Amino acid sequence: MAILLFLILALSLLAGGLMPDIAGERPAPGQKSGQVAKYTQPGGYPVGMSPLYFHDPGRPFDGWNASHATDNYKATLKAINDAGENQIVAAHVWYPAAPGADARLATFDDFAQSASSVFRQSYESVAFYFLSGITNEQGQSVRQIAFSDPDTAQAIADQVKERLITSYYQAPIAPGPFPVIIAAHGLGGNSIMWTAFAEYLASNGYIVVAPSFISDSSTPNVLDSPDSKFAQSAGVDALNAAYQTILNEEKVIPGFFRYFFEQDLPGGPGGAPDFSNLTAVAGGGQRVGQMMGEFFIQRVGDVSTIIDGLESLNKPDAACQSEYAARGQTAHAAQVCGRFANAIDLDHIGILGHSLGSMTAQFSVAHDHRVAAAVGYNNAAPRYWEPPGIFGDGLAPDGQPAGNPNPVMQIHGSEDAFVQDVFRGLMWNALQAAGGDPREIWTLEPEQALPTDENPQPIARNAYTRATGDKVIISVKDVNHGNLVDDFLAAVSRENPITVNGESYWNVITPAPRKAVGDDVLNPAFTGQPFTPLNWGEVDGQPVYLPAYIRNYYTINWFDYYLKGDQSALRFQDNPIADQNIIDLRSSITPK
Repeated sequence: MAILLFLILALSLLAGGLMPDIAGERPAPGQKSGQVAKYTQPGGYPVGMSPLYFHDPGRPFDGWNASHATDNYKATLKAINDAGENQIVAAHVWYPAAPGADARLATFDDFAQSASSVFRQSYESVAFYFLSGITNEQGQSVRQIAFSDPDTAQAIADQVKERLITSYYQAPIAPGPFPVIIAAHGLGGNSIMWTAFAEYLASNGYIVVAPSFISDSSTPNVLDSPDSKFAQSAGVDALNAAYQTILNEEKVIPGFFRYFFEQDLPGGPGGAPDFSNLTAVAGGGQRVGQMMGEFFIQRVGDVSTIIDGLESLNKPDAACQSEYAARGQTAHAAQVCGRFANAIDLDHIGILGHSLGSMTAQFSVAHDHRVAAAVGYNNAAPRYWEPPGIFGDGLAPDGQPAGNPNPVMQIHGSEDAFVQDVFRGLMWNALQAAGGDPREIWTLEPEQALPTDENPQPIARNAYTRATGDKVIISVKDVNHGNLVDDFLAAVSRENPITVNGESYWNVITPAPRKAVGDDVLNPAFTGQPFTPLNWGEVDGQPVYLPAYIRNYYTINWFDYYLKGDQSALRFQDNPIADQNIIDLRSSITPK
């Protein structure tokens, strides 16, 4: 809590401002040329951004946490549901904007709009994450600068926000229709994490919708829906109290401990978990599997709710207003209906996601027939977490239970210590040491394999093996859990620093120990040799931030092929940087 309060204090320095109109030149430092530019620079459209809210009157508000959260959170959810609230999915949308329109660049404050001061303060603390790695030549961090020289910290913050957000707030959409990509965050994430990537995709002719899932987002702004029954009836104090609980509740991982060991997440020195005195509870693994299956049922349902709302948004104003009103959304209908009519290509919808969002994407493309293709970064689910029957009852070619029948691309980091800590550390080593049987969770033998350099994520590899449709799996060397989605590392780098009063500031890429492979996975004292995570390099002699370049290259070609019908986009089966030996790619694609 002390860290959170510090971040909130430091973020009081942040403020937004009006920017040039949409007809002006988009900021694009470090112009590239040729094919490098296609995957590093904006496409041909300016980009608009707008908040969206989707209601589902057929589901209770956050039913998953109502079953699996703490008693305190359950009491808050009961009060919200007693007010007549149904499930709400809060999101932001980025889209190709009409050139020449009179609009202003969006600011960070446009994402944090809320009647709740508690929510606004919490959202501002998220922004500080983008600044936390920035130092000057002497190694002084922005955290130190914020106290000793607030004016300089303010100037650094202003420049970071300008680089991270280059879309135009509520600009009119360009003539469409445009295919859709839904972007699903991981544990504790939110919609704003996708800003730079969403702007890149939208500038290339996609509508990108990014929700902040109430199940586990760090900042789900669901009660800011203009049609929230709880917010309308409860008053500001009750709204602040509800957000205080929602935003501070730890979700998912504490549930593992409650079911595995019938205790809260244990603390240790420095706040690290203490696994030394755990005792496994019979059947705990089964309860965890049920918990995670229900978690993804809610998330997949939220994806379908978004698509339902998009179908209404795509209709003329009157029809859209009528359908939104039927969902209890009269106020929001007046704000958004008519703005996207006939601009959404509902026949071509894709989904991408990071971590738990990667699993959400892979389940959604199997569950909802309206989703044509998926991309997942840094995770795939073990069979025991799958919602029952989501992949059907057939078998994969190797005799395992069948996996995803629809097009899925997975991109993973070879040094993803977070996934290993959860899957192998918490889910295997700690459970086994406590007298439990991890095979309750890892029910398929290939999932139980020890990670190796050739197979750094056995569960993800097995999801690929089991898939029965078009599939690609890519392992990127020296990439951790966040490299592929942390665009701010490129926005403020040694190659592209911020300069304030003649001094340069940039994000420092910190060396990390390599994660364990082979038998070392079983050694709790193992410490790997340090390595520098993949960051800046060259492609065709031009400097690029390699994780974002690789992600953009594979992702947009994948969706150009499946959503736009571009046959030449099968280039995604190639390795654009083969001579650098940092990509391991396997694929099975049936050309159209």
